[in-house]
Amino acid sequence: MSPAEAIRDLAQDAEAKDVLTLFEEVVIAREDLLWLLVLVPLAAAAYIWAARQRRRGLASLGSPVLVERLVGSVNHASRVVAAVVSVLSVLLLSAGLLRVQYGGETTIVPATGLDIVLAVDYSKSMLARDVYPSRSERLAAELQRFLDEADRRGDRVGLVVFAGAARGLPVSRDARVLKLYLDKADPRTENPGGTAIGKALKLALTFLIDARRAAAAGPEGGPTKSFPTKDGKAVEDIPPSESDQVVILLTDGEDTVSRPLEVAAEAAKLGVRIYTVGIGSKSGEPIQKFDAEGNPDGFVTDEQGNYLMTRVDEATLKDIAKTTGGDYVLVEPDKFGLDKVAEWIRDLSKGQREDTVTAHREEGYAFLVVPALLLLALSLALPERKKGP
Repeated sequence: MSPAEAIRDLAQDAEAKDVLTLFEEVVIAREDLLWLLVLVPLAAAAYIWAARQRRRGLASLGSPVLVERLVGSVNHASRVVAAVVSVLSVLLLSAGLLRVQYGGETTIVPATGLDIVLAVDYSKSMLARDVYPSRSERLAAELQRFLDEADRRGDRVGLVVFAGAARGLPVSRDARVLKLYLDKADPRTENPGGTAIGKALKLALTFLIDARRAAAAGPEGGPTKSFPTKDGKAVEDIPPSESDQVVILLTDGEDTVSRPLEVAAEAAKLGVRIYTVGIGSKSGEPIQKFDAEGNPDGFVTDEQGNYLMTRVDEATLKDIAKTTGGDYVLVEPDKFGLDKVAEWIRDLSKGQREDTVTAHREEGYAFLVVPALLLLALSLALPERKKGP
């Protein structure tokens, strides 16, 4: 064998291996829709049945000579091509709906993930400008960085935004949704006003308990366990967590209405640690007020015209953290950052969740749907009649 022939054979072998590798990487994301392939033989059978019905109809007209004159201009070849092209388009569209995927990247999510809920104060006092450009905007930037690091660790993160009421998103690994939620949050639109720390912690615990129940039910779901109480009624059992669970509370105000220490005691019973972060100065900052359009409109005053101040309630925040085995840090204007919080999270005991492998594949439906649409257009463009002489 000559050197040129050997090189050609090696190239052919390499091409064959590449083709085999490509087919090995092709997967079907929607196997539950495989029944759509039945439409292909049904479409073919429908065209065959229609052709037979036409022949029978023409035969029933009587005179063969007259029938030949009537159908002499019909382009039978175009009809056959249109039928074949239409059946092929049905095949390609069905395959496209199956979401054929190929290649892509595989990501291993490590088993060091925690369940974290960020409870973020978005009361109007967070608009104070003792930090440039404001407390809320600086905090949002810091949280974006925190979420990036949590995503790299494989943490599941939930979010609670609160002022006088609390709302948020349950724990998940989709940091993009959390970032979008933070981008839309604005202290000027949070109603009612106030700083309901207890309500925020209660919602955060709800998210963490839901995560436990979802893990206990498994991927296929299942019945929730229950146990009888003293009065004979059955209540839901809260399963133990498969990983460490943490609430990070970030606030700049005082809570006098929602009893956060009682919620902290509930968290301690569940083994949930609460780390508290006080934002702002100990001496206090004047509370800014806004008009109906959300523009600054001076500062809030009491009946005597004195400015009302908002300050960090360090004693309460320290008690919340101590009750649950967490920790407290004061984030002051000249040292505004969440590095200490990130350090706490890194030092926590690692969760027991197993490593998971996530495959991000390329979607191949376009390679099927586009030709299918072109074939359909071709079938409609084919002439049914022959051109005259």
